[in-house]
Amino acid sequence: MLIGHRYERTPGGDLHIHSHNRVQAGLVLFVAIVALAVPGAFVVGALVDDRSPLARLAPLSWLLVVLAFLLLVALAAVLLVYTETSETLTLSRRDGVGQRHTRTLSGRRTPVNAAFALHGLSGLQLRWHGTLHRGTTQLWLVHHDGSETLLTPGNVAVLPGTRRTDRWLGVLADYLQLPVPVAVLEAPRAAPARAAEEDTDTVAPAPASADKAGAGVRLFFGLLGAFLAVLELTQLLSLLTALATARIRVGGYRVSAHTYYWSEQPLAYAFNVLFGVAMVGLVGMFAIGCLRLALFGRLGSAR
Repeated sequence: MLIGHRYERTPGGDLHIHSHNRVQAGLVLFVAIVALAVPGAFVVGALVDDRSPLARLAPLSWLLVVLAFLLLVALAAVLLVYTETSETLTLSRRDGVGQRHTRTLSGRRTPVNAAFALHGLSGLQLRWHGTLHRGTTQLWLVHHDGSETLLTPGNVAVLPGTRRTDRWLGVLADYLQLPVPVAVLEAPRAAPARAAEEDTDTVAPAPASADKAGAGVRLFFGLLGAFLAVLELTQLLSLLTALATARIRVGGYRVSAHTYYWSEQPLAYAFNVLFGVAMVGLVGMFAIGCLRLALFGRLGSAR
């Protein structure tokens, strides 16, 4: 089965539900392989063929190519290390706790939330998340004290009425000794986290470092910011050359390059110069955002 759940009962009476999405995992693996193969193919082609276009590149263009290759390698590493392709829900009546954790293709395990209690349970509820027509269905575990825990895996959709979802709901309800939810309810208007915020003795505040991006993600965005900065520098030098010589050369992917002169076509020349200035500003904003995320771990200012 490409998408589904695998149920495992341990000798100690614990229940492990492994949710897998092999389609997502295969896509991530394919993109990672392509991202690693493209730089290798270009390097091999440049070593074998002396007439390769890479041999005639300017220094800044060479730097752009190197940064692009490093960016592809970093993308492959981020996909393999950080993309969650499977999830496991562990329920233990013996210990009275449950926990969810995800796993990536590289084997990295990450807890989704803190361990939650399996005593004082009120019931299981299916709720709409988002709009009624475009939303998704989520399964919540409700306690008598009003606290709630999301049990929906992030890689397998909950579709009431399908064999996969009905069996999943039945196994969960049977282990937790709760009735199987049938109706899909509307999401409550009040956020359940409000009560948790008021009870400061029970819930400890999350550390500030939890909101920061991981080292691999920051490295990727650092390379992306450097690539965009060098690209902006090449565009800026082209604009300065165009202003100094009163001519600008414009080319496209499917259109041959064309040169506009201020003395012959002032409107076309001015339009392309202004368009180039706007693109330099836009790329510069993206580059600054990527470098800020790489340095501080978040898009906002470091505090």
